[in-house]
Amino acid sequence: MDKIIEAAAEIRAAFNVHGFPEDFLRDFDQDECLNSVYGSETFLVTEKSTGRKCTAKCFDKAVYSFEDNHDILSELDHPGIPEAVAVYENDNMICFIREFIDGIPLSEAAKEKELSQEEIVKIALELTDILSYIHGRKPPVIHRDIKPDNIILMDDDRICLIDFDTARQVKADEEKDTVFFGTRGYAPPEQYGFRQTDARSDIYSFGVLLRFLLTDSVRENSKIRIYRPLQKIIDKCTAFSPDARYRSIDDVRRDLLDANPDAQIKKFLARAALAVFCIAAITAAGIFVYKQATYSPYKDGSIVASVMPDEERQKEAVSYMQDKFGTHIFDDREAYFTMKMLRDTLIEVYGMDRDYVYAYDTEEPPDESTEWFLPWPIDDYQYVDRDYMAYCVTKVYWPDVVTDWSSIKDDNGEFPSVRIAMKWCDDHDILLGVNRPKDLSCGEAATAFANADKVYEAMKKMDE
Repeated sequence: MDKIIEAAAEIRAAFNVHGFPEDFLRDFDQDECLNSVYGSETFLVTEKSTGRKCTAKCFDKAVYSFEDNHDILSELDHPGIPEAVAVYENDNMICFIREFIDGIPLSEAAKEKELSQEEIVKIALELTDILSYIHGRKPPVIHRDIKPDNIILMDDDRICLIDFDTARQVKADEEKDTVFFGTRGYAPPEQYGFRQTDARSDIYSFGVLLRFLLTDSVRENSKIRIYRPLQKIIDKCTAFSPDARYRSIDDVRRDLLDANPDAQIKKFLARAALAVFCIAAITAAGIFVYKQATYSPYKDGSIVASVMPDEERQKEAVSYMQDKFGTHIFDDREAYFTMKMLRDTLIEVYGMDRDYVYAYDTEEPPDESTEWFLPWPIDDYQYVDRDYMAYCVTKVYWPDVVTDWSSIKDDNGEFPSVRIAMKWCDDHDILLGVNRPKDLSCGEAATAFANADKVYEAMKKMDE
């Protein structure tokens, strides 16, 4: 017992030597040093008057500066956030005392047991609730260090978001942050000082966290296949540009709920029921009338469907791609169709090799080759234009067409294969219903692929 008393005395003496606030030492017993880095230390402490356990995060003022020396947690009240207890300071140091959260960091939980996809999504949904609360404050509070180490999994399987020391309140008159905080790998590009952080910065880190929990890596791993609705969420969360990410964490939560396989099945059944209803109505009106209104007699394999509105054509095309190829890449008809979605279509629907789809000429692009599908190096998150789509659907179904440049008589600055593909698609009505010159929607992309497939099948029948 004497040794314990001596050890405690040594700890208190060490605190006094380092200049900790006297009233802090008066009110709390220091039990254990939880973490120590340059300029800051975290301690497990016991409040003398109540006996409750707390954490004390103490900062050297010579290293860290705080705008108004208040604990941002003092303004927050949420079951998933530690309670602010007190703030102590002197000329040398400031100490933030918070409620001690009993549990294990999510980083350790992920190592100790293999979390199921359902458990991961449950954790992610709880985190969206916490982030929705802090982002909804006025002004919004941005955590800026979302990572597994800062999420505690408690004994009742609830989570708690800790370590608000890097958190900040958004200020409308600031263009960028003055100091970099966060953890490399999880921090978004703007957190390195390019612009002010906002809710989309936490959304970026949330996406990286979700990827880590699903793949055990903060980086993309092409060898690990992620459930597609979750992959789409991660991709949108972690877009390089904040403008390309989700606008709010509530939008992320909505898509997470929709990603539930039961929700996916319900959506599919609803679409199927609608399709059955439409087919029944069309059948009642007469199959002959339907065919006449929708398709031509396939003269030279072309499709003429001027009677069908574009929106209906796109709905039909999405259902066509679902039914024939079992793909749900195009389900969100109004969403922008990205190059990643296009590449996923080539790999998942048409069975192309990933290396072939992603390869390109590193020396003199653009260039046609049997070693790569696309002649250009285009980023995954760029939206697909109409001419790119024409080139891709033509090369998928009629690869010889885009490699034959014999009909090109002049050079107008456009890549020859694109010009040939555009003419081919125009001649065969493949781009009917694909009207925007740039930034196509998933519905328009599905229309191009479905039209091309129908033309291809019609040509085969004509050759039989």
